Amino acid sequence: MDFLRRMTEVIDYIEDHITDEIDFTDVAKLAYCGVYQFGRIFSYVVGVSFTDYIRCRRLSLAALELRVGDIKVIDTAMKYGYSSPEAFARAFREMHGVSPKDAHKNGVTLKMYPRITFQIHIKGAIDMNYRIEEKEAIKCVGGVYRQTKEQVKSGCGFAASWGIFIDTVDEKLGKTPNEAIRDEYRLYRAPLWQVGVSRVLEDGNFEMSIGAEALEGEYPGLNLFEIPKGTWAMFSGKGKVYEGFDALFTRIFTEWLPSSGYEQSMDYTVEIYPPGDSQSDDYMFEIWIPVKKV
Repeated sequence: MDFLRRMTEVIDYIEDHITDEIDFTDVAKLAYCGVYQFGRIFSYVVGVSFTDYIRCRRLSLAALELRVGDIKVIDTAMKYGYSSPEAFARAFREMHGVSPKDAHKNGVTLKMYPRITFQIHIKGAIDMNYRIEEKEAIKCVGGVYRQTKEQVKSGCGFAASWGIFIDTVDEKLGKTPNEAIRDEYRLYRAPLWQVGVSRVLEDGNFEMSIGAEALEGEYPGLNLFEIPKGTWAMFSGKGKVYEGFDALFTRIFTEWLPSSGYEQSMDYTVEIYPPGDSQSDDYMFEIWIPVKKV
């Protein structure tokens, strides 16, 4: 119930500020989570990214105004946050299949992207397997990528970083970071295997790191990153990457945290990728969240 209330407040805020520049940080606070967590939860629950939802709502309302009102296209474009009539026209045609100038014509078909509403669906209870552990800092090595708040808001996440990590040859290495860690340094091993870490930087942007726990020695061409010392709630999950991760991630922040007596202590998330078929419904993985007692 609390999650439904918070998400309804988020949608209310969007509707009340639909013609304003919406601050992603302010919206995330309504949901009582960080910007990265909120972007991931919103995309999973609603089915589209936060940016796409706002864009579709604005273009739906713009179409209604152009259909029934005596309003100039340029005024509608400015009202709904477009920098030029041309940019507005391109977005409008992409969604509605007609130009803004033709929206008022008889017989023209327009699309409506409705406001999201949330309802309770009673299902059988599904266990969440977790443990609480104290951890010293863990030094890791791999690929480190930066993302802006806008990229996170638009739904970019580990999937984008994973593609860079797997496929992009680093000029210094002459190979991908993944190949160096796997074949040259042989760092993929129990208990962490492959590890992904996301954190918020001081400037408000994000850092996404993928790699493995480091051993003693030098790793030319690779980046160092760290899982910080702290108390961690560690959740076991099963399912395809990234579908299973997003489902468990959403349950952690909407079900477990509100009722656990813990709260998130740092804006970090750790994901553990063991060996196996990551596209199998039976793939096992872990998500770690830093916590402290409320």
